[in-house]
Amino acid sequence: MADVRNIYRFLDRIAPFRTQEDFDNAGFLVGRGDREVNRILVALDITGEVAGEAARWGAELIVAVGGGSVMDCCKAISMAAAYDGDIWNDFWARPGVVDFQPLPLGVIVTVAGTGSEMNGGAVITNEAQKVKTGRDYPAANARFALMDPTYTYSVPKFQLASGGFDILSHIMETYFSPCDAENVSDDISEALMRGVIRDLRTSLANPEDYDARSNLMWESTMAENRIIKLGKKGDFQCHQMEHQLGAYTDCNHGAGLAVLHPAYYRHIYKDGLAKFKRFAVRVWGIDPTGKSDEEVAAAGVEALADFIKEIGLPTTLRELGVDESIDLGIIAASCNVAPGSYGKMCHAEIAAIFSECR
Repeated sequence: MADVRNIYRFLDRIAPFRTQEDFDNAGFLVGRGDREVNRILVALDITGEVAGEAARWGAELIVAVGGGSVMDCCKAISMAAAYDGDIWNDFWARPGVVDFQPLPLGVIVTVAGTGSEMNGGAVITNEAQKVKTGRDYPAANARFALMDPTYTYSVPKFQLASGGFDILSHIMETYFSPCDAENVSDDISEALMRGVIRDLRTSLANPEDYDARSNLMWESTMAENRIIKLGKKGDFQCHQMEHQLGAYTDCNHGAGLAVLHPAYYRHIYKDGLAKFKRFAVRVWGIDPTGKSDEEVAAAGVEALADFIKEIGLPTTLRELGVDESIDLGIIAASCNVAPGSYGKMCHAEIAAIFSECR
């Protein structure tokens, strides 16, 4: 098994590498795909294939070089390499118990977005079953995460905006849930949301602004390293809806969230009025003078919608490529209903939200 000295030797060796060819020429076994990696995992076929190669080579360490999809895929591979059963059925179709040691994993982050470098979470799609689901197994946590903001400079602007919005979504999905009393977790979340908005604007204007790209990378990590979740119930209903939308349509995750969030929040803001008012004032700087609480809260939701337009993300499902041939009712019926939502969702209301996003 890889120890700390071997990891440092490995990092020293790959530090100069910048291209796929560099890894190939050095004799590394590198898994690659031509689509988002966690969508190549049709019933985890590729995980089994790569896990088998890892065993054949006597691999001591898996390194994920990329964004959240790559990291999540490699977590599944690290588990599959050390497990004899069916990874999908035993750990993603339903929660499992990891009573074995996965192959050690390290990550080199090239896209800021999911925060997967700092937890055991992995979202995997089973295309045959039209199910996209995430599980969090601490045993799958990376042993190290190399986070160099300069590695993110060449990310296309659409993916930069999409990943940045995913960061904001992770924070909002935690923030808009009980506990509703003044608390440190929400205070940190508000600072992080203001930071993401600022740093995403700066990064889109100047992709090589080191401070902004560095901040985005750290904000991504802070959103999903479990700190802001302390004392919070969590919502993640919007993620549940987008996961199934993605399972059926292959849409970009962050872009799908951007389409859904404003519509979803228009449905629930009255049920979490105090928190949505706080969001409007403390995150977006809405002046509450002369306005009712409902007016202030609604203005915060619209400020979010305006920001999505500003950063160039889609605002309708049609812009995502979801046309009239897609049965949104079937997708809605397949969505999980999250218990932490301020508005208690049902499948009919989820279908209504999808329809409003057409």
